[in-house]
Amino acid sequence: MKIRVFTSQNAMGVQVRAYPPPLLDAPMPLLPLSLLTALLACSGGPDMGPDNADSTGPITDPRPLVQVESLGSGAVADLLISNGVVESEAQADLVPEATGTVVAIKAEEGDQVRRGQVLAILENVSLDAGLARAEAELARAQAELERVNGLHGKGAVSDRELQEAKYAERSAVVALKEARGTQGHTRIVSPIDGTVSIRELQYGEVAGGQRAFQVVDLSRLRVVIKLPERDLVRLKVGQEASLVSLYDEDTRVPGHVTRISPTVDAQTGTVRVTVSLDDPGQVLRPGQFVSVRIEVDRHDDVLVLPRRAVFYEEGDPTVFVVTTDPAVCEAKKEEAAEDEEEKPKKKGWGKGNEEAAPPEIEIPGPCRIAHKTPVVLGFEGEDDVEMLEGPGEAAQVIVVGQTGLRDETRVRFADDPKVKAPEPSEEGDTPADKPEVEADAGSDDDEQEG
Repeated sequence: MKIRVFTSQNAMGVQVRAYPPPLLDAPMPLLPLSLLTALLACSGGPDMGPDNADSTGPITDPRPLVQVESLGSGAVADLLISNGVVESEAQADLVPEATGTVVAIKAEEGDQVRRGQVLAILENVSLDAGLARAEAELARAQAELERVNGLHGKGAVSDRELQEAKYAERSAVVALKEARGTQGHTRIVSPIDGTVSIRELQYGEVAGGQRAFQVVDLSRLRVVIKLPERDLVRLKVGQEASLVSLYDEDTRVPGHVTRISPTVDAQTGTVRVTVSLDDPGQVLRPGQFVSVRIEVDRHDDVLVLPRRAVFYEEGDPTVFVVTTDPAVCEAKKEEAAEDEEEKPKKKGWGKGNEEAAPPEIEIPGPCRIAHKTPVVLGFEGEDDVEMLEGPGEAAQVIVVGQTGLRDETRVRFADDPKVKAPEPSEEGDTPADKPEVEADAGSDDDEQEG
Protein backbone atom coordinates (compact mmCIF):
# COMPACT_ATOMS: atom_id res chain seq x y z
CA MET A 1 0.00 0.00 0.00
CA LYS A 2 1.33 3.41 -0.94
CA ILE A 3 0.23 6.81 0.32
CA ARG A 4 1.12 10.37 -0.73
CA VAL A 5 3.15 12.49 1.65
CA PHE A 6 3.38 16.29 1.10
CA THR A 7 6.34 18.25 2.45
CA SER A 8 6.61 22.04 2.84
CA GLN A 9 8.35 24.62 4.97
CA ASN A 10 6.59 26.71 7.57
CA ALA A 11 7.33 30.31 8.42
CA MET A 12 10.26 29.25 10.71
CA GLY A 13 11.95 27.30 7.90
CA VAL A 14 11.26 23.89 9.48
CA GLN A 15 10.29 21.12 7.09
CA VAL A 16 6.86 19.68 7.83
CA ARG A 17 5.27 16.50 6.52
CA ALA A 18 1.53 16.05 6.16
CA TYR A 19 -0.07 12.58 6.21
CA PRO A 20 -3.62 11.68 5.33
CA PRO A 21 -5.79 10.24 8.14
CA PRO A 22 -5.74 6.40 8.46
CA LEU A 23 -8.58 4.48 6.93
CA LEU A 24 -10.96 2.97 9.44
CA ASP A 25 -12.90 -0.17 8.87
CA ALA A 26 -15.87 1.09 10.89
CA PRO A 27 -18.09 3.73 9.26
CA MET A 28 -17.82 7.21 10.70
CA PRO A 29 -20.93 8.60 12.39
CA LEU A 30 -22.90 11.23 10.43
CA LEU A 31 -22.74 14.75 11.85
CA PRO A 32 -25.93 16.75 12.25
CA LEU A 33 -26.68 19.32 9.52
CA SER A 34 -26.67 22.19 12.04
CA LEU A 35 -23.19 21.22 13.23
CA LEU A 36 -21.86 21.10 9.66
CA THR A 37 -23.32 24.53 8.95
CA ALA A 38 -21.68 25.97 12.08
CA LEU A 39 -18.31 24.49 11.15
CA LEU A 40 -18.47 25.94 7.64
CA ALA A 41 -19.43 29.34 9.00
CA CYS A 42 -16.49 29.35 11.43
CA SER A 43 -13.98 28.26 8.82
CA GLY A 44 -15.19 30.83 6.27
CA GLY A 45 -15.36 28.25 3.47
CA PRO A 46 -12.96 28.03 0.56
CA ASP A 47 -11.20 31.13 -0.63
CA MET A 48 -13.26 32.69 -3.46
CA GLY A 49 -11.19 35.84 -3.82
CA PRO A 50 -9.86 37.22 -7.09
CA ASP A 51 -6.62 35.22 -6.76
CA ASN A 52 -8.53 31.92 -6.98
CA ALA A 53 -10.93 33.12 -9.66
CA ASP A 54 -10.66 32.07 -13.25
CA SER A 55 -7.91 34.13 -14.80
CA THR A 56 -8.56 33.01 -18.34
CA GLY A 57 -11.27 35.68 -19.01
CA PRO A 58 -10.83 38.74 -21.26
CA ILE A 59 -8.56 41.57 -20.16
CA THR A 60 -10.43 44.85 -19.50
CA ASP A 61 -8.78 48.05 -20.72
CA PRO A 62 -8.54 50.40 -17.70
CA ARG A 63 -8.61 53.49 -19.92
CA PRO A 64 -12.07 55.06 -20.48
CA LEU A 65 -13.03 55.44 -24.14
CA VAL A 66 -13.74 59.08 -25.05
CA GLN A 67 -14.49 61.19 -28.11
CA VAL A 68 -12.95 64.62 -28.58
CA GLU A 69 -13.37 67.70 -30.77
CA SER A 70 -10.86 70.46 -31.45
CA LEU A 71 -11.59 74.07 -30.60
CA GLY A 72 -11.83 76.64 -33.38
CA SER A 73 -13.24 80.02 -34.32
CA GLY A 74 -16.76 80.68 -35.52
CA ALA A 75 -19.97 82.64 -34.96
CA VAL A 76 -22.27 82.28 -31.95
CA ALA A 77 -25.77 83.73 -31.70
CA ASP A 78 -27.41 84.87 -28.48
CA LEU A 79 -30.76 83.09 -28.35
CA LEU A 80 -33.95 83.48 -26.37
CA ILE A 81 -35.56 80.04 -26.15
CA SER A 82 -39.12 79.15 -25.23
CA ASN A 83 -41.72 76.52 -26.14
CA GLY A 84 -45.13 76.95 -27.69
CA VAL A 85 -47.87 75.43 -29.83
CA VAL A 86 -48.39 76.13 -33.52
CA GLU A 87 -51.76 77.71 -34.28
CA SER A 88 -53.44 79.52 -37.14
CA GLU A 89 -54.19 83.23 -37.38
CA ALA A 90 -57.63 82.31 -38.78
CA GLN A 91 -59.43 79.32 -37.29
CA ALA A 92 -63.19 78.79 -37.02
CA ASP A 93 -65.17 76.22 -35.03
CA LEU A 94 -68.57 75.86 -36.70
CA VAL A 95 -71.56 75.10 -34.46
CA PRO A 96 -75.09 74.74 -35.93
CA GLU A 97 -77.37 77.57 -34.81
CA ALA A 98 -80.42 75.32 -35.00
CA THR A 99 -80.99 71.68 -34.13
CA GLY A 100 -81.65 69.32 -36.99
CA THR A 101 -81.01 65.94 -38.54
CA VAL A 102 -77.94 65.68 -40.76
CA VAL A 103 -79.12 64.91 -44.29
CA ALA A 104 -76.04 65.93 -46.32
CA ILE A 105 -72.31 66.34 -45.71
CA LYS A 106 -70.54 68.22 -48.48
CA ALA A 107 -66.97 68.52 -47.10
CA GLU A 108 -64.46 66.13 -45.52
CA GLU A 109 -61.26 66.58 -43.50
CA GLY A 110 -58.45 67.96 -45.65
CA ASP A 111 -60.75 69.59 -48.23
CA GLN A 112 -60.02 73.15 -49.32
CA VAL A 113 -63.12 75.34 -48.88
CA ARG A 114 -64.05 78.91 -49.75
CA ARG A 115 -65.87 81.49 -47.71
CA GLY A 116 -69.65 80.94 -47.94
CA GLN A 117 -69.35 77.33 -49.11
CA VAL A 118 -71.97 74.93 -47.67
CA LEU A 119 -70.37 72.16 -45.65
CA ALA A 120 -73.47 70.29 -44.42
CA ILE A 121 -77.29 70.48 -44.48
CA LEU A 122 -79.62 69.78 -41.56
CA GLU A 123 -83.33 69.06 -41.70
CA ASN A 124 -85.68 70.77 -39.19
CA VAL A 125 -89.43 70.25 -39.73
CA SER A 126 -90.44 73.16 -37.50
CA LEU A 127 -88.29 75.64 -39.40
CA ASP A 128 -89.61 74.41 -42.75
CA ALA A 129 -93.20 74.77 -41.52
CA GLY A 130 -92.53 78.26 -40.21
CA LEU A 131 -91.25 79.33 -43.63
CA ALA A 132 -94.36 77.98 -45.32
CA ARG A 133 -96.58 79.85 -42.85
CA ALA A 134 -94.68 83.08 -43.44
CA GLU A 135 -95.05 82.75 -47.20
CA ALA A 136 -98.79 82.09 -46.90
CA GLU A 137 -99.24 85.03 -44.50
CA LEU A 138 -97.47 87.36 -46.92
CA ALA A 139 -99.70 86.22 -49.80
CA ARG A 140 -102.83 86.82 -47.73
CA ALA A 141 -101.61 90.29 -46.61
CA GLN A 142 -100.81 91.31 -50.16
CA ALA A 143 -104.26 90.20 -51.40
CA GLU A 144 -105.98 92.06 -48.53
CA LEU A 145 -103.99 95.23 -49.28
CA GLU A 146 -104.99 95.05 -52.94
CA ARG A 147 -108.68 94.65 -52.04
CA VAL A 148 -108.66 97.49 -49.48
CA ASN A 149 -106.79 99.75 -51.87
CA GLY A 150 -109.54 99.22 -54.53
CA LEU A 151 -112.33 99.98 -52.08
CA HIS A 152 -110.51 103.07 -50.83
CA GLY A 153 -110.52 104.45 -54.38
CA LYS A 154 -114.28 104.12 -54.43
CA GLY A 155 -114.66 105.70 -51.02
CA ALA A 156 -115.94 102.51 -49.48
CA VAL A 157 -113.19 102.31 -46.77
CA SER A 158 -111.46 104.89 -44.70
CA ASP A 159 -107.85 105.95 -44.75
CA ARG A 160 -107.32 104.20 -41.42
CA GLU A 161 -108.34 100.83 -42.84
CA LEU A 162 -105.98 101.37 -45.78
CA GLN A 163 -103.04 102.09 -43.43
CA GLU A 164 -103.81 98.99 -41.39
CA ALA A 165 -103.74 96.85 -44.53
CA LYS A 166 -100.38 98.31 -45.57
CA TYR A 167 -98.93 97.67 -42.09
CA ALA A 168 -100.10 94.02 -42.20
CA GLU A 169 -98.41 93.56 -45.57
CA ARG A 170 -95.10 95.02 -44.33
CA SER A 171 -95.21 92.80 -41.22
CA ALA A 172 -95.71 89.73 -43.40
CA VAL A 173 -92.69 90.69 -45.49
CA VAL A 174 -90.51 90.97 -42.35
CA ALA A 175 -91.82 87.63 -40.99
CA LEU A 176 -91.00 85.89 -44.28
CA LYS A 177 -87.49 87.33 -44.26
CA GLU A 178 -86.98 86.10 -40.70
CA ALA A 179 -88.30 82.64 -41.54
CA ARG A 180 -85.98 82.38 -44.51
CA GLY A 181 -83.04 83.42 -42.33
CA THR A 182 -83.96 80.85 -39.70
CA GLN A 183 -84.13 78.14 -42.33
CA GLY A 184 -80.56 79.11 -43.26
CA HIS A 185 -79.47 77.95 -39.81
CA THR A 186 -79.88 74.40 -41.05
CA ARG A 187 -77.04 75.01 -43.55
CA ILE A 188 -73.51 74.97 -42.11
CA VAL A 189 -71.43 77.46 -44.09
CA SER A 190 -67.67 78.19 -43.88
CA PRO A 191 -66.96 81.80 -42.79
CA ILE A 192 -63.33 81.81 -44.06
CA ASP A 193 -61.09 80.41 -46.77
CA GLY A 194 -59.12 77.46 -45.47
CA THR A 195 -58.90 73.71 -44.94
CA VAL A 196 -61.33 71.48 -43.09
CA SER A 197 -59.33 70.09 -40.19
CA ILE A 198 -62.13 68.42 -38.18
CA ARG A 199 -65.49 66.95 -39.23
CA GLU A 200 -67.54 65.69 -36.28
CA LEU A 201 -70.90 65.12 -37.99
CA GLN A 202 -72.42 61.76 -38.85
CA TYR A 203 -75.19 61.09 -41.35
CA GLY A 204 -78.60 60.79 -39.71
CA GLU A 205 -77.63 62.14 -36.27
CA VAL A 206 -79.31 65.13 -34.64
CA ALA A 207 -76.78 67.97 -34.58
CA GLY A 208 -76.92 71.22 -32.69
CA GLY A 209 -75.14 72.96 -29.86
CA GLN A 210 -71.78 71.24 -30.47
CA ARG A 211 -68.93 71.74 -32.94
CA ALA A 212 -69.62 70.25 -36.33
CA PHE A 213 -66.58 71.43 -38.35
CA GLN A 214 -63.27 73.20 -37.84
CA VAL A 215 -61.79 75.23 -40.68
CA VAL A 216 -58.15 76.40 -40.47
CA ASP A 217 -56.16 78.73 -42.68
CA LEU A 218 -52.82 76.88 -43.04
CA SER A 219 -51.19 79.74 -44.94
CA ARG A 220 -51.02 81.94 -41.81
CA LEU A 221 -49.46 80.05 -38.91
CA ARG A 222 -48.01 81.49 -35.71
CA VAL A 223 -46.69 80.59 -32.27
CA VAL A 224 -47.47 82.68 -29.21
CA ILE A 225 -44.83 82.44 -26.47
CA LYS A 226 -44.22 84.19 -23.15
CA LEU A 227 -40.76 85.49 -22.27
CA PRO A 228 -39.45 86.93 -18.98
CA GLU A 229 -39.73 90.66 -18.44
CA ARG A 230 -35.92 91.03 -18.31
CA ASP A 231 -35.69 90.04 -22.01
CA LEU A 232 -38.10 92.74 -23.14
CA VAL A 233 -35.33 95.29 -23.85
CA ARG A 234 -33.64 92.85 -26.26
CA LEU A 235 -36.76 92.04 -28.26
CA LYS A 236 -37.63 93.81 -31.50
CA VAL A 237 -40.27 93.28 -34.16
CA GLY A 238 -38.73 91.64 -37.22
CA GLN A 239 -36.04 89.61 -35.40
CA GLU A 240 -35.33 86.24 -36.99
CA ALA A 241 -36.41 83.06 -35.25
CA SER A 242 -36.08 79.33 -35.73
CA LEU A 243 -38.85 76.89 -34.85
CA VAL A 244 -37.85 73.28 -34.15
CA SER A 245 -40.22 70.38 -33.53
CA LEU A 246 -39.82 69.01 -30.01
CA TYR A 247 -40.13 65.45 -31.34
CA ASP A 248 -37.95 65.78 -34.44
CA GLU A 249 -34.83 67.95 -34.30
CA ASP A 250 -34.49 67.75 -38.07
CA THR A 251 -37.82 69.54 -38.62
CA ARG A 252 -36.93 73.24 -38.65
CA VAL A 253 -38.85 76.22 -40.01
CA PRO A 254 -37.75 79.87 -40.12
CA GLY A 255 -39.89 82.65 -38.71
CA HIS A 256 -39.83 86.21 -37.42
CA VAL A 257 -41.25 88.27 -34.57
CA THR A 258 -44.43 90.02 -35.70
CA ARG A 259 -45.95 91.36 -32.48
CA ILE A 260 -44.77 92.18 -28.96
CA SER A 261 -47.36 92.90 -26.31
CA PRO A 262 -47.12 96.44 -24.92
CA THR A 263 -47.93 95.21 -21.40
CA VAL A 264 -46.37 92.76 -18.95
CA ASP A 265 -48.44 90.18 -17.10
CA ALA A 266 -48.18 91.26 -13.46
CA GLN A 267 -48.91 87.77 -12.13
CA THR A 268 -46.31 85.85 -14.17
CA GLY A 269 -43.84 88.65 -14.99
CA THR A 270 -43.84 87.67 -18.68
CA VAL A 271 -44.52 89.41 -21.96
CA ARG A 272 -46.54 87.92 -24.83
CA VAL A 273 -44.61 87.56 -28.11
CA THR A 274 -46.08 86.41 -31.44
CA VAL A 275 -43.80 84.67 -33.94
CA SER A 276 -45.08 84.10 -37.48
CA LEU A 277 -43.90 81.08 -39.50
CA ASP A 278 -42.30 81.46 -42.92
CA ASP A 279 -43.47 78.01 -43.96
CA PRO A 280 -44.79 77.89 -47.52
CA GLY A 281 -44.30 74.12 -47.61
CA GLN A 282 -46.49 73.67 -44.52
CA VAL A 283 -43.92 71.49 -42.73
CA LEU A 284 -45.37 72.31 -39.32
CA ARG A 285 -49.07 71.84 -38.57
CA PRO A 286 -51.39 73.50 -36.06
CA GLY A 287 -51.22 71.76 -32.69
CA GLN A 288 -47.54 70.78 -32.89
CA PHE A 289 -45.25 71.56 -29.94
CA VAL A 290 -42.16 73.49 -31.04
CA SER A 291 -39.11 75.14 -29.53
CA VAL A 292 -38.89 78.82 -30.53
CA ARG A 293 -35.38 80.28 -30.68
CA ILE A 294 -35.18 84.03 -31.28
CA GLU A 295 -31.79 85.46 -32.28
CA VAL A 296 -31.27 88.77 -30.46
CA ASP A 297 -27.51 89.23 -31.03
CA ARG A 298 -24.50 87.57 -32.73
CA HIS A 299 -20.71 87.47 -32.25
CA ASP A 300 -18.60 86.55 -35.28
CA ASP A 301 -15.03 85.19 -35.44
CA VAL A 302 -14.79 84.15 -31.78
CA LEU A 303 -13.39 81.03 -30.09
CA VAL A 304 -16.23 78.53 -29.88
CA LEU A 305 -16.67 75.43 -27.74
CA PRO A 306 -18.97 72.46 -28.45
CA ARG A 307 -21.98 72.80 -26.19
CA ARG A 308 -22.00 69.10 -25.29
CA ALA A 309 -18.42 69.36 -23.96
CA VAL A 310 -19.50 71.67 -21.13
CA PHE A 311 -20.62 70.34 -17.77
CA TYR A 312 -21.16 72.19 -14.53
CA GLU A 313 -19.32 71.50 -11.29
CA GLU A 314 -20.69 73.38 -8.29
CA GLY A 315 -22.34 75.79 -10.73
CA ASP A 316 -19.17 76.60 -12.69
CA PRO A 317 -18.77 75.58 -16.37
CA THR A 318 -15.98 73.04 -16.84
CA VAL A 319 -14.48 70.93 -19.65
CA PHE A 320 -12.01 68.05 -19.94
CA VAL A 321 -8.96 68.83 -22.09
CA VAL A 322 -6.97 65.86 -23.43
CA THR A 323 -3.19 66.19 -23.72
CA THR A 324 -0.39 63.73 -24.50
CA ASP A 325 1.83 63.66 -21.40
CA PRO A 326 4.13 60.58 -20.96
CA ALA A 327 5.58 62.01 -17.74
CA VAL A 328 2.21 61.82 -16.03
CA CYS A 329 1.81 58.19 -17.06
CA GLU A 330 5.25 57.27 -15.70
CA ALA A 331 4.47 59.00 -12.40
CA LYS A 332 1.16 57.17 -12.12
CA LYS A 333 2.88 53.87 -12.90
CA GLU A 334 5.46 54.37 -10.16
CA GLU A 335 2.75 55.38 -7.71
CA ALA A 336 0.76 52.26 -8.52
CA ALA A 337 3.87 50.09 -8.01
CA GLU A 338 4.49 51.63 -4.59
CA ASP A 339 0.88 51.04 -3.59
CA GLU A 340 1.16 47.42 -4.68
CA GLU A 341 4.25 46.88 -2.52
CA GLU A 342 2.54 48.35 0.55
CA LYS A 343 -0.47 46.05 0.26
CA PRO A 344 -0.35 42.95 2.55
CA LYS A 345 0.25 39.85 0.48
CA LYS A 346 -2.47 37.25 0.59
CA LYS A 347 -1.65 33.71 1.63
CA GLY A 348 -2.83 30.60 -0.15
CA TRP A 349 -5.44 28.44 1.51
CA GLY A 350 -4.02 25.34 3.09
CA LYS A 351 -0.59 25.56 1.46
CA GLY A 352 1.33 27.96 3.67
CA ASN A 353 2.93 29.85 0.79
CA GLU A 354 2.51 33.48 -0.24
CA GLU A 355 0.83 33.79 -3.61
CA ALA A 356 2.51 35.68 -6.41
CA ALA A 357 1.20 39.12 -7.51
CA PRO A 358 -0.95 39.20 -10.66
CA PRO A 359 0.93 39.93 -13.89
CA GLU A 360 1.29 43.62 -14.75
CA ILE A 361 -0.82 44.84 -17.71
CA GLU A 362 1.14 46.77 -20.31
CA ILE A 363 -0.97 49.65 -21.76
CA PRO A 364 0.02 50.41 -25.36
CA GLY A 365 -0.44 53.57 -27.38
CA PRO A 366 0.12 57.25 -26.56
CA CYS A 367 -0.29 58.51 -23.02
CA ARG A 368 -3.47 60.63 -23.20
CA ILE A 369 -4.44 62.44 -19.99
CA ALA A 370 -7.79 64.20 -19.35
CA HIS A 371 -7.38 67.44 -17.39
CA LYS A 372 -10.38 69.10 -15.75
CA THR A 373 -10.32 72.76 -16.84
CA PRO A 374 -12.72 75.57 -15.79
CA VAL A 375 -13.93 77.93 -18.53
CA VAL A 376 -15.74 81.27 -18.79
CA LEU A 377 -18.58 81.37 -21.32
CA GLY A 378 -20.15 84.17 -23.34
CA PHE A 379 -23.02 83.75 -25.79
CA GLU A 380 -24.61 80.30 -25.73
CA GLY A 381 -25.83 79.18 -29.13
CA GLU A 382 -27.77 76.15 -30.23
CA ASP A 383 -24.77 73.83 -30.77
CA ASP A 384 -21.76 75.95 -29.77
CA VAL A 385 -20.94 78.39 -26.99
CA GLU A 386 -18.56 81.33 -26.93
CA MET A 387 -15.52 80.76 -24.71
CA LEU A 388 -14.03 83.88 -23.12
CA GLU A 389 -11.45 82.14 -20.90
CA GLY A 390 -10.12 78.59 -21.03
CA PRO A 391 -7.89 76.36 -23.19
CA GLY A 392 -6.37 77.78 -26.34
CA GLU A 393 -7.37 77.23 -29.93
CA ALA A 394 -6.91 73.70 -31.37
CA ALA A 395 -7.14 72.16 -27.88
CA GLN A 396 -8.96 68.82 -27.77
CA VAL A 397 -11.98 68.70 -25.44
CA ILE A 398 -14.00 65.61 -24.56
CA VAL A 399 -17.55 65.65 -25.94
CA VAL A 400 -18.48 62.00 -25.23
CA GLY A 401 -17.40 59.99 -22.20
CA GLN A 402 -16.77 62.72 -19.62
CA THR A 403 -19.53 61.54 -17.27
CA GLY A 404 -17.96 60.27 -14.05
CA LEU A 405 -14.44 60.96 -15.32
CA ARG A 406 -11.81 62.03 -12.77
CA ASP A 407 -9.13 64.65 -13.18
CA GLU A 408 -5.81 63.44 -14.73
CA THR A 409 -7.26 60.11 -15.82
CA ARG A 410 -5.59 58.28 -18.69
CA VAL A 411 -8.05 57.89 -21.56
CA ARG A 412 -8.02 56.38 -25.02
CA PHE A 413 -9.48 57.14 -28.44
CA ALA A 414 -11.33 54.66 -30.60
CA ASP A 415 -8.34 54.16 -32.93
CA ASP A 416 -5.75 53.67 -30.14
CA PRO A 417 -4.19 50.19 -29.68
CA LYS A 418 -6.07 47.94 -27.29
CA VAL A 419 -4.70 46.12 -24.26
CA LYS A 420 -3.64 42.52 -24.91
CA ALA A 421 -3.67 39.62 -22.49
CA PRO A 422 -0.28 38.91 -20.79
CA GLU A 423 1.74 35.93 -21.94
CA PRO A 424 1.24 32.78 -19.79
CA SER A 425 4.07 31.77 -17.40
CA GLU A 426 6.44 29.09 -18.66
CA GLU A 427 6.88 27.60 -15.14
CA GLY A 428 4.83 24.63 -14.05
CA ASP A 429 1.78 24.84 -11.85
CA THR A 430 3.35 22.78 -9.04
CA PRO A 431 5.88 24.75 -6.93
CA ALA A 432 9.37 23.36 -6.57
CA ASP A 433 9.15 23.39 -2.81
CA LYS A 434 5.99 21.22 -2.80
CA PRO A 435 7.14 17.89 -4.29
CA GLU A 436 5.08 14.78 -4.10
CA VAL A 437 6.76 11.92 -2.21
CA GLU A 438 5.77 8.32 -2.46
CA ALA A 439 6.60 5.99 0.46
CA ASP A 440 5.75 2.48 1.57
CA ALA A 441 3.06 2.08 4.11
CA GLY A 442 5.43 0.17 6.36
CA SER A 443 8.04 2.90 6.48
CA ASP A 444 5.32 5.44 7.16
CA ASP A 445 4.12 3.44 10.12
CA ASP A 446 7.65 3.24 11.46
CA GLU A 447 8.06 6.98 11.18
CA GLN A 448 4.77 7.54 13.00
CA GLU A 449 5.87 5.27 15.83
CA GLY A 450 9.24 7.01 16.10
